[in-house]
Amino acid sequence: MRSRYLTQPLLAILSAVFILQPLYAQKREDILSIQRDVAQLQDQLTQMRTDQDQKLTAIQNMLRQALDESSRLSSTVATLERTMNERLNQQQARTEVPLSNIGVKVDQVSDDVRATRENVTDLTKRVNNLDSKLADISSAIRTINAPPPPPQSPVAAPSGPAVPAGVTPDSLWQSATRDKLGGKDELALSEFNDYVKFFPQSENAPAAQYQIGDIYWKAKQYDDAVLAFDAVLERYPENPKSPDALYLKGAALMNIKARRADAIVEFKDFLARYPSHALAPKARDHLRELGASTTAMPRSKKRAN
Repeated sequence: MRSRYLTQPLLAILSAVFILQPLYAQKREDILSIQRDVAQLQDQLTQMRTDQDQKLTAIQNMLRQALDESSRLSSTVATLERTMNERLNQQQARTEVPLSNIGVKVDQVSDDVRATRENVTDLTKRVNNLDSKLADISSAIRTINAPPPPPQSPVAAPSGPAVPAGVTPDSLWQSATRDKLGGKDELALSEFNDYVKFFPQSENAPAAQYQIGDIYWKAKQYDDAVLAFDAVLERYPENPKSPDALYLKGAALMNIKARRADAIVEFKDFLARYPSHALAPKARDHLRELGASTTAMPRSKKRAN
């Protein structure tokens, strides 16, 4: 009875073994297959890692080569830049001194030209003053050497102003000329005005009127000078002072900016009337300075007042 109870569990166990044995074998085979797949995957991963390492190594080598080339190129560029800078500095050093010398010479030449121009201008003014003084001296000499006039009453024409007592044409003329030569222009101006007023028909009246204009001219009172020189030309017929009065009238107008066109007319009239006069070259120079031609104006052209 007891053996029967023991046999039944044993049989059950054996039955289970026989039943599970195929299942165990199948499971084992699956595990082995999985292990083979895992091993294959590991091999693939290893191969991929090896390939990646090789590629990374190749990329690193390429980057290292590129860096080396860049470093060599930078060094070459730096060397070239340094060489160019050195050559430029040398060239600049070689050219700075000549250019500096040229600049100094140009400045010196400019200063010399400026000084020469100023000297020429000053010389021209002195020559003009000398011409005027020579004319005054010549006029004074003619007056002094002239024979004394016959005695006459110091009375002006009936229609003129009364002549002060003791004043004669010769005494007033000599006094005015002496004061002008002595630099007393204001006193001489008053005396010449008196001469023209008291003795308008005398021989020296045109010269006295001219001296009035000359004093205004030297004082740079150009408007008054124009009126005075115009009086010489309009009040008196052709006289020894007519050329000088016409020339200086043009010169005075030239110094009045608004009347330079009138100055051109006067200079052209001067050349038409006195083409061979000593002042004709100066009149032509003034016309060129005013931008006008040196062709003489027809005599029919009206002068500017």
